[in-house]
Order: sequence, then structure tokens, then C-alpha cells
Amino acid sequence: MKKVLFTLASLGLVGLVTGIYMFNKPVESVSTMKTNFSIHASELLMAFEENESTANTKYLDKVLEVKGIVDKAEKTDEKTTIYLNTGNPLSNIIFQLENSESTLEKGEEVTLKGICTGYLMDVVMIKGVKV
Repeated sequence: MKKVLFTLASLGLVGLVTGIYMFNKPVESVSTMKTNFSIHASELLMAFEENESTANTKYLDKVLEVKGIVDKAEKTDEKTTIYLNTGNPLSNIIFQLENSESTLEKGEEVTLKGICTGYLMDVVMIKGVKV
């Protein structure tokens, strides 16, 4: 009976330590992640507009480097959001940047790296960084 209680207590302790480690593990920055695809903003939007299912299979949850012209930059205390021009006035590539310190201006040509989270009217990218 003592062996069973000791084994259960040991397993519980290992589980607790593992849980605490995983909870406090730092999140990897996109800047250190391997890029899966490099693409122009207009090409990325076109891929989703032509066949969303195929584009989801190819780009969803992947690290992308997207080149384009800054259409708009919005900065709040917590985050910076960059809208890349796609040539379509109704849709953009939206990047939520990791670092709110970034200063990008409208009309600036830039390459941004982030994780693609999908398409509604715009293609949304998270954890973005300037390349």
C-alpha cells in the first residue's frame, strides 16, 4: 500500500512540476522561427480569394514573410497593427506586431513576418515582426 501511495505522490509531483514549467515557458518569437513561405501581399490575398480551402491548407498556422506597401498603421499602448495594401480597396493583409515600438509609415515598402491565422475579408497575421 505504501508503494502505491509513494508512486501516486511521485507521479503527482512530476505532473505538477511539468505543468508549472510549461505554464511559465517563454513563447518563441516569430523572428527566430523558420519561414515557411515568402509572398507578396497581393498574391497572398489572391490565393485566399481564388480558393480559400486550398489557401488555408497551404498557409494557415504557417510562418510567412509578406512583402508589401503599408496602407495604414495603428498604434495603441499594447500593440501596433499594420495594414498592407493588396490592390483591393476592400481587403488588406493585417499584421498584429509583437513589438509595439515599431514605427512604420503609410507608403513604406516593408517585409513583415508573422503567423497566418486565416481569412475573413482580410488575411490576418499575428506575432508579426519587421524583417
